[in-house]
Amino acid sequence: MTQVLPEVYLDYSDILIRPKMGINLNSRRDVNLQRVFKFRHGCVRTGLGVFNANMATVGNFDVAKKLLARGMFATLHKHYSTDEIGQFLQNANVPLDNLFITIGLKDIDADIQKLHALESKYGWTKSQNICIDAPNFYIPRALEILARVRREFPNSVIMAGNIASPDICMKMLDFADIIKCGIGSGSACLTRRQTGCGVPMVSLILECADVAHSVGGHICADGGIVDVGDICKAFCLNSDFVMAGGLFAGTDAAAGEVYERQFETTEIVNGAHVIETKQFKQYYGMSSVYANNKFAGGMQDYKTSEGRELMIPYTGAIDNVLQDITGGIASCCTYIGAASVKHMSKCATIIQVHNQLNRVFEKYSV
Repeated sequence: MTQVLPEVYLDYSDILIRPKMGINLNSRRDVNLQRVFKFRHGCVRTGLGVFNANMATVGNFDVAKKLLARGMFATLHKHYSTDEIGQFLQNANVPLDNLFITIGLKDIDADIQKLHALESKYGWTKSQNICIDAPNFYIPRALEILARVRREFPNSVIMAGNIASPDICMKMLDFADIIKCGIGSGSACLTRRQTGCGVPMVSLILECADVAHSVGGHICADGGIVDVGDICKAFCLNSDFVMAGGLFAGTDAAAGEVYERQFETTEIVNGAHVIETKQFKQYYGMSSVYANNKFAGGMQDYKTSEGRELMIPYTGAIDNVLQDITGGIASCCTYIGAASVKHMSKCATIIQVHNQLNRVFEKYSV
């Protein structure tokens, strides 16, 4: 018999972090944004746990290089060739300890060969980081592939997902170090519309973090980030890492050209509406028709598109976005008295709200 759970599941827009007095923290510059991560399978990494999504438009070399230079973490999308990744590894001129190379489930033999080739040809070592990306980690084959990758690369940090319930975390943590949590919450994702499946991110983080941390595992909250404040909320909810896509998709470092479009405004000059020119960049989900045509030979007859193609406003230099992220997180820490990112979940008090923002003048923003 079908169950309807009585609990109300919450999303980022349903909560705020309540400010309160804490330790004697007088400035954002005093906050330690770096965290030491000791992973379940033995490796140690240090950084601010913010990732770019492993999508084609933002999981590219330029975005990765910028995040790594800021002491964050980065992923590369799975469609790069061995030589393309190898050339990046040789020429990046930034620390690569926090770079994750993404592989998929479709052709695991070829992907494992790619990782071995990176080691033999370009000096990538088995102690580096792997992201196993799949929109649905509930299929048995996904767990089998995760186990196989761990056997092939016993010393690597392995991040795997995506999932949207705590029941599967323990099984995955036998082989993975980081569980990627979130289904259907991304701005370019249509999974919830097409399948009805998904779990709001706040409740999902709380459930999965509780299970993962009980056995020394870590989680990455993937999707649903609208503003930097949502990253702060994820850390306060006890997520170890946060992955964002749309936040970076409009920047100069994201893949793709800048497009210009003209719009008729309500302003009238000499009897005619003023025409305004705005700039955009392309952003698409990896299950969209566009992505399937580009990377998978088109839509198969057993599939439906669970992603969409968007033209999002061009936001300029990614450095400004990264400054907003570090500055916003540091400021959040001063509001709650957390000396470091690691302490945010210990210092935070979360309140449920019906309205979190005053939007009265948003339509006039420039």
